[in-house]
Amino acid sequence: MANSKKRRKKKLNARGKAFLTLFCLAIILVAAIIISLESCRHKEPETSTEFTLTTLSTDVQETLPTETEAPTPTPVPSLNLLGSIYSNEAILIDAETGVVLDEKNPDTQAYPASVTKMMTLLIACEQLTDYDEVYPLPREIYDTLYYQDLSTAGFECNENITINDLLYGLQLRSGAECCLGLANRVAGSETAFVELMNSRAEELGMTGTHFMNCTGEHNVNHYSTVRDMATLLRAGLQNDKFREVFSTYVYTSSATINHPGGLTIYSTFYQTLSSMDFEGGTFIGGKTGYTTEAGQCLATAATIDGHEYIFVTFGAYRNEGDTSSHLHTNDAINTYRALAAVLQQST
Repeated sequence: MANSKKRRKKKLNARGKAFLTLFCLAIILVAAIIISLESCRHKEPETSTEFTLTTLSTDVQETLPTETEAPTPTPVPSLNLLGSIYSNEAILIDAETGVVLDEKNPDTQAYPASVTKMMTLLIACEQLTDYDEVYPLPREIYDTLYYQDLSTAGFECNENITINDLLYGLQLRSGAECCLGLANRVAGSETAFVELMNSRAEELGMTGTHFMNCTGEHNVNHYSTVRDMATLLRAGLQNDKFREVFSTYVYTSSATINHPGGLTIYSTFYQTLSSMDFEGGTFIGGKTGYTTEAGQCLATAATIDGHEYIFVTFGAYRNEGDTSSHLHTNDAINTYRALAAVLQQST
């Protein structure tokens, strides 16, 4: 009987301990839940978090260096001045800024004829400094000319003329003997001089040009573009001697035995004009060119309201029944007149 009571007492004690353990666990669980709920209740609102992030982001951005925006270039209006010209290729640029104002097939490779001689002139002006130096034209030059149909300025074999005479004879009369004489004087031969021409063209960025001679004589591998020639003329006008020669329309050479009174030569370009002035402006100068394959070609510079412009054309061919003889000059005059009118309207 006593043993039975002891066993019951032990069972009750065990049950009490188990109950007490469960009760403690329940209290702990409830306390954890209450603490969790209180924590959530005291968290900062989401709007406060967003504001803090935005503020931080703004602060970071303010510490970074800001890039200066490039100014928007002033748009060049479409002038549409070249719609009715004879020339197949043409370009009109601002000589002072290089900005293209209008163009027609500007990168088409074509034959430049004697417009080539602008490069011959530029290199000679850059390479030679003593323009009074006497240079007798050697016989081999005239042997070359004998087999070629090239224009000459009128100087004779072994005539003691000056470098200055050669420069003006090249530009004004498109004299092939002057080109070959300058090529020999500068580089020792035309072949070596042509290497200088192609090298200078590369320096100027004339990517559509390749020279085979210094005169513009026709050769299928001798070509250029009006864009390249405008680039060349723009560079030339920045050379004082080039500009002086390019803008002259009549010149008398030094006196020689062959020409005691000197040889008076006139610009082939100015001979195509009735006046150096046109409505709205004045020509600075020009270089003509012509072969059967090239057609009429012309590179000119002009001043309109004190500002300089360059216009270059290739490939002007007379239409059937057209009696105009100077198509390239007509293109230049009409284009410059139209430009002057547009500029006048915009002021």
